[in-house]
Amino acid sequence: MTTQSPPELGTRGRSRRHDRRPRSPLWRLRFWQFCLLGGFLLIVGRLYYLQIIVGPELKQKAHIQRQQHNLLVHRGAITDRHGLPLAIDTTRYDIYIHPKLIKAGIAEASEILARITRQPVEKVYKLMNSGYPVITLSRHLEREMVDEIQALNWPGVDIVPRPFRHYPEGQLAAHLLGYVNMDTKGQGGIEQKEENLLKNTGAMPTPQLDGHGRSILVKEQNADWGISPPLGRHVELTIDNYLQHLAEKELAAMCRHSSALKGTALFADPTTGEILAWANYPPYDPNRYHKYALETTKNWSMVDVYQPGSTFKILTVCSGLETGVIKNSTTFYDGGSLTVGNRTIRNHDGGHGSIDLLHLFIHSSNIASAQIAMMMPPKVFHDMLQKFGVGQPTGIDLPGESHGLLLNHKFWKPLDAATTGFGQGAIAVTPLQLMAAVGAVANSGVWMQPHLIRRIYDPRTGVTEKWTEPVKREVISPAVAHHVAGLLADNIAMGTQIAGKVPGYRVAGKTGTAQKVSASGRGYLAGQTIASFVGFLPANNPQLVGIVVVDSPQTDGRWGNTVAGPVFNAIAMEAARYLGIPPSGEPGKESADKTLAQDPLKALNRKLAPTPEAPSVKYASEAHVREQREQEQHR
Repeated sequence: MTTQSPPELGTRGRSRRHDRRPRSPLWRLRFWQFCLLGGFLLIVGRLYYLQIIVGPELKQKAHIQRQQHNLLVHRGAITDRHGLPLAIDTTRYDIYIHPKLIKAGIAEASEILARITRQPVEKVYKLMNSGYPVITLSRHLEREMVDEIQALNWPGVDIVPRPFRHYPEGQLAAHLLGYVNMDTKGQGGIEQKEENLLKNTGAMPTPQLDGHGRSILVKEQNADWGISPPLGRHVELTIDNYLQHLAEKELAAMCRHSSALKGTALFADPTTGEILAWANYPPYDPNRYHKYALETTKNWSMVDVYQPGSTFKILTVCSGLETGVIKNSTTFYDGGSLTVGNRTIRNHDGGHGSIDLLHLFIHSSNIASAQIAMMMPPKVFHDMLQKFGVGQPTGIDLPGESHGLLLNHKFWKPLDAATTGFGQGAIAVTPLQLMAAVGAVANSGVWMQPHLIRRIYDPRTGVTEKWTEPVKREVISPAVAHHVAGLLADNIAMGTQIAGKVPGYRVAGKTGTAQKVSASGRGYLAGQTIASFVGFLPANNPQLVGIVVVDSPQTDGRWGNTVAGPVFNAIAMEAARYLGIPPSGEPGKESADKTLAQDPLKALNRKLAPTPEAPSVKYASEAHVREQREQEQHR
């Protein structure tokens, strides 16, 4: 009997056991290979994206980051048209204290630091014992105080230089300039609008610093700042310092006298659109901006809208003449009232019979103005007002300008067209918009974009980098513009109002006393008006256009003639002398005498014609003033 040898059994058993071991499937190997390959491709793709696609952008960000740390850069200055500084940067210092590192006692250190920084000792002592590792002792210290602190030679005192915005003229042109907040960001005015330019140092090389403020060795040569920090671009404004002072003084005097809520006086060159003076009331000091409410710091004359009233009749007459619905010789019957639908429109002083365009302005006839507006199809009138800039921003180089209001002509009712004709109805404007629109009449029918920035230049070289080129467009023909300018000049010369009577100059203009819309937008506030006057001079060669608006005056009858008119007269008279505008003789005397000689009926009407607005309270009887107020409330 044969038996199997043990070695053979062992070999067969090992072979059998070896065959039972599970093999690794090939798909697993391939899976991990694909995973590794995918991860590798993702890394390569990400590196390509960072290095090639966004590489230049990241490099620029890193470059800027390395420059900003502890780098003192001054904003460029803002000046008037003659280079007088209105906003400049100086260096001030913030003081930080590490109380635990102060070798002197807390009480002694508090007393010394309080004396230097001119703070109460109790306040400084409380800060030193607050338990914080670092405290802010004071901000915006001047160099003299910092020198005293440095002389102490104490450890634990950090002195950090900061740019500090200073307005050397105080309240002057504050609403135009804006201010710079604690984070060195411009807020409002030119400071906000030209934030980037004011901080732009141009192509000047700047040092690159690490997180501790130490220079980094780079291929590019680091800049040597010397003693003074680099300056951003300078901005030169169109305003004139003297005229700005004048406008602010006259406006503030009238607003205080009449207990008005607010006011504005805006004067510009109609041929270029350059704003020469722009005053707002109430004023504020940008050096202490934090003490004023937003309602005070905003430039309301380009943000808030109002219904202008009779001053808007200038645009209505121009539109009627330009579209051909009326002619220079067209007359109207003014019976004192006009019924449109179920509403009745009235004048403030009754009817005037048959009147022409000149007497439309002299009597400030709502009825005749409404008739002209209703003669034009709504779309035609709407389009003409758009050409004048109503319902759209002027493009002034300041932030936050309002569009105004011009209701779409598709939604106009007959009453809307009629009331829009005399400055109510479907429109609301800013004083800036209305001045620019009337400026087109002064500029032979060409609307010029009002602007405040004259040029931007490099302070190192004085080379101008940008001159402002305003937008312009023809709104009405020169013939229409000149004819309406003549009517407005005769209106001033032949009327008995105060407004526009500038000795030596023939002024073209129109007063307005608008009812004030209630806060809800429905109806008007009883006894509240917005008094205004808009005009230009000399009438035959306009070189100065201006508007004065006073919101809610409480004295002098609250009329545009007696409240806004005197402000315009005072500013225009001195501005004309200052700018060297040649006199044109007595205001409209020659033209008026010629007109009266040719038309005896007009001479009689001149004697009998009332003021377009109420006459000055100084010359009017109390009974007459009461009658005017009753008529106003009745409207």
